[in-house]
Amino acid sequence: MRKWVVIGWVLVANLFGAETLRSEEVKRPFYEHPGNYRQQIDQQKDDFKVRFGYELLDLELGWRPDEIEELTSAFSRLPETFLHIPGVKGFYHFSKLRAAPGGMPVDDVLAATFPSFQTVYRNPHSSYRVEVDDQEPRIEFFNALFYEDRDILQNIVQHEMAHFFDIFQGYLSFSSEWLKISNFNLIHLPALDGRPGDDYLFAAVNNPDADHYAPVSSRQLPTYSRQNPQEDFANSVAAYINYPYFRYSHSERYLFLKNKVFGGKEYFPETGASYRDQVVADFEKVLADKNWDGVIRIFREVGRDYFPAVESELIERLEKILETSSDSARDVKLGVATCYLYNPKALTVRRNLIREKRASLQTLLKVRRCSIMSRRSFEGEFALWSMRNIYFFKSDGRAQIQFLDPALPLAGARGFRTRYPWRIYHEGSDVHIAEGSYHVEGVRPGSIKIDLEKSVAGILNLPTGEPLTLELGAQRVHPRKSKELNSKVARIRFVIHRDFNYEPPRDPTIQVIYPERPEFKLLQ
Repeated sequence: MRKWVVIGWVLVANLFGAETLRSEEVKRPFYEHPGNYRQQIDQQKDDFKVRFGYELLDLELGWRPDEIEELTSAFSRLPETFLHIPGVKGFYHFSKLRAAPGGMPVDDVLAATFPSFQTVYRNPHSSYRVEVDDQEPRIEFFNALFYEDRDILQNIVQHEMAHFFDIFQGYLSFSSEWLKISNFNLIHLPALDGRPGDDYLFAAVNNPDADHYAPVSSRQLPTYSRQNPQEDFANSVAAYINYPYFRYSHSERYLFLKNKVFGGKEYFPETGASYRDQVVADFEKVLADKNWDGVIRIFREVGRDYFPAVESELIERLEKILETSSDSARDVKLGVATCYLYNPKALTVRRNLIREKRASLQTLLKVRRCSIMSRRSFEGEFALWSMRNIYFFKSDGRAQIQFLDPALPLAGARGFRTRYPWRIYHEGSDVHIAEGSYHVEGVRPGSIKIDLEKSVAGILNLPTGEPLTLELGAQRVHPRKSKELNSKVARIRFVIHRDFNYEPPRDPTIQVIYPERPEFKLLQ
């Protein structure tokens, strides 16, 4: 059996605070139902199936009336193209995912879509293949989902249904058009014991030089859409339904979805303005109305992605408002609004409000987003995160590594510089054969590509045909503080095969191979 670096995807709803802030689970109140409880649930399930085309199946846990109501509300906003998909039996309700990918705690996964798949280049067929696993197509919803606020719950349900739609449309997310729009490129990944002519895996990796990927929900990591084209696609679908600025900030994604996914259905009116002009016009209106919750809403939408010029303008206007006399209700709301922006000036505004006693730290920290953006959360939690989605490959013959650092945007927002030290060892040895580092500063989107030959201390001379281990970490240093914050060390194994080509041809065609299941007969 070949020793692969496995890239099999189970599509899950990830959380921004997955490794940190977990709200205390509130027990549901016990009460006695006044009528026929089972009859009510059966009727709700029947109505759901008639309206949307899917069964709500009891397995580990039975469905509750309030849960069915929440799903019904979420599904009511989906386009017709997402409903009554032939061959889909239905959805399950479990307490939690039994095995989460990537070491993620199972309690932090709210939903998961199956089947999973792996991406393989088959040499005998000279073809790139998405090989779908022989699993029942389904979505599993977990208990924690139903403790979320309605807007978050609906976003996650619609995100998972986007994965479902994608699977039954032959993976639009792997189409050449979507890969181009979403700025993903393929790289080849050989097996550790591969030989010339063997099959190998391939991966779709984001472009670190591209500033914008699909906007994320308030419960997702800022780098979530950069993980793979499937998450970018699902986040784009959720954005199309829920985020009013998506059509302005990500126009190519929006038009693709409008024409090929939503059948022309739209959720927000078109104004013809640019992204910047639309945001500023909305901002001026809520200011004129003294609608401070409206300010929070606008900042939350802008903060789903990072547009430095727009954030700078909003912060400058906010500072002018705060030059006027103190207004405790207004100042607290505006302090909360700054928590959604990564511009370092947002932190300065927030600190000044606290120092001038115009807003209390305790009040701000009660807001989840402000707690996430706080010094305590960054230094005690986020700075410890290890790097993710690490790949070794060669580009134009030069050794590279690429990875995601989900804490990097927050590090930049808090004024930290980040250094990425790396070391390479022979497998099983504790003596490194190469080491180096790479520095970044300012607010960055969280995707990093390092040329090992440029960043090495000395000369890079990596052996071919031998198993190697790469260690990678992150050191955060603030220019005005002596404290150094170190992440957990991440490791990957790889082998450099002589004459192996890591780079695919231009615009390769990707073929989807479905299992021999009746649900997929129409797609084969």
